[in-house]
Amino acid sequence: MQVKAGWYWTYVLALFCSACAIKPSTVAEPDSEPRLPEVRTITFQGNAHFSRWSLLGVLATKPRSAFSPWKRGEPYNPATVETDLRRLKKFYFERGYLEMSARLEAVREDPEANAVDMDIRIEEGEPTLVTAVDITGTFPLGIPSKNRLLGSLVLRVGQPINKADFDQSQAILLSHLQHAGYARAQVTPRTEVDPQAHTAHVSWDLKPGARTRLGEIRITGAKQVRERAIRRQLTLREGQLYSPKALEKTTGNIYALGMFQAVNPQARNLGEANAPLDIDIAVRERQQRTFQFGLGFSTIDSLRLQIEWIHRNLFQGAESLSLSAKASGVEQGMEVRLNLPYVLVERMSFTQTLFATNHQKLELAPFDRLDELFNIEDPFPAFDLLTTGGRSRLGYQLAENLTSWVGLELSRNDFREVDIDALEASEEEIAKDNTLLLQFAELQWDTSDDLLNPTQGWLMRGRFEHSYASVLSDASFVKLLLEMRYYRPLRRHTVLAGRLMIGSIQPYGESDEVPLNVRFFSGGPGSVRGFAINRLGPLDQNGDPIGGNSLIEGNLEWRFPIVRNLGGAIFIDFGQVFDQSFTYHFNQLRFAAGPGFRFNTPVGPLRLDAGFIIDSRADEPFGRVEFSIGQAF
Repeated sequence: MQVKAGWYWTYVLALFCSACAIKPSTVAEPDSEPRLPEVRTITFQGNAHFSRWSLLGVLATKPRSAFSPWKRGEPYNPATVETDLRRLKKFYFERGYLEMSARLEAVREDPEANAVDMDIRIEEGEPTLVTAVDITGTFPLGIPSKNRLLGSLVLRVGQPINKADFDQSQAILLSHLQHAGYARAQVTPRTEVDPQAHTAHVSWDLKPGARTRLGEIRITGAKQVRERAIRRQLTLREGQLYSPKALEKTTGNIYALGMFQAVNPQARNLGEANAPLDIDIAVRERQQRTFQFGLGFSTIDSLRLQIEWIHRNLFQGAESLSLSAKASGVEQGMEVRLNLPYVLVERMSFTQTLFATNHQKLELAPFDRLDELFNIEDPFPAFDLLTTGGRSRLGYQLAENLTSWVGLELSRNDFREVDIDALEASEEEIAKDNTLLLQFAELQWDTSDDLLNPTQGWLMRGRFEHSYASVLSDASFVKLLLEMRYYRPLRRHTVLAGRLMIGSIQPYGESDEVPLNVRFFSGGPGSVRGFAINRLGPLDQNGDPIGGNSLIEGNLEWRFPIVRNLGGAIFIDFGQVFDQSFTYHFNQLRFAAGPGFRFNTPVGPLRLDAGFIIDSRADEPFGRVEFSIGQAF
């Protein structure tokens, strides 16, 4: 059994240990060489198009940081400085300034402080502009027209010739050829530069070769998982036309089994023209059994503790069994889950879950102080709810990007701390204890490129639920929820993301209302930011949310990089919950907007959003700051 701590606290512990590490002291010998002076400051002169911070990032010679004044700068070494000047020239050259020059203007010494201050003079020169972009060679079947290909390139006429855009444009052309089945295609660039006019003519020559079919597909590295279980996840077949998308999908399917640390597909005979392409899929297995724990924080849950034991390979077919428990300031629960990736036929899976969840805000001193500091709200202040039950779900992959699920969920829902006096007489039924047997069906079409941080593609899904009072349930209703997400990459690694969700619940038969645990709620960091969790929609007489039978939400967000793993976002959200079924009053929609920051981590981006209510009312705050993990959508 392998024990793993949560990634966050492992990282914090590593930082703590590195900060507290004790290094053995050294005593300088009388005849030892004197210490090189530190570089205290570096000043750039003549840099009109790039900031000082951008240029400092290129250098190996780093001055003393203003943010860490207790740390010394790099030692002054003339040989390293000469290399840095060449790095600066390369930096400018790759951004279209082909005649740039850099020299060390001055080095001012301070013998008492054993430090130097450096001045670097930059002559940027004129940028070399792209005056023409062309594509030549063979345009085979299956790829877009020449005009559409030119339109897809990021290197554009009128802009400085930029190596990043140049390389990305070449990769785009090669991708089009490979996705059309030309695995051995070549894209040869050609650039004609006029140094006198500072212009460049760029072209790429397409050499697709013959369409490639797949040969032998081998799987290597599997010791604990049967090869047959891995092959069930393949979307590739011998004799099939080569497809990078199918290869990527296969890799993702094998990863999704949960038993592999790495899945690496490689072509064995890429250099053999016209031969079927043989593929090796090398896998590296994980430990079969692990125990994990994690501690986190968000402005929804406050402090959150989670522990989990998991067996990933029960019967040597990547079948998994997990036992988990979680506790936070607003929710506590336990879950047992059995997942079978293969049932009856290929592409069919089965999951059985037993669960117990308690929605109750804990009144404990640590939580109270955090709640006050971060303005954490109770998601369901009108009631506490204990839910126990089980869920059986059968999944089937209908097509490459289309998946369906059907199942049953039986639950017992017991309400506590309900203020009946705050409800209208017609609403008292919604807070009664109930037993529900749900029959549900889901359909999802997903072409997005990443589960945690998508940058392009569509995700559309729908869920249908039904409960009938004569079959174990205490209420009769149908519930429909539809969601659409779209991600579009823009220039300079920015992404435009949009989301629209609409749903409704219709009671029927002898049921006039649906229970609180079935109704829609809106507001919060994963919904309409700026509003507290679940605070958007119908309220009881105490001003607490009681949900409704119809929901509409929408989000539009522009995501952009700032520096390294830090990114930013600007968003506008809208939404509303309505009491009646299939009722949407667009003049009652509420809007919020604001900025946000994202810090990318291996488990998804850490997210900080400041949402401001556009039409704020007298009895509500103007907005909220929310901290959580994962994109909003």
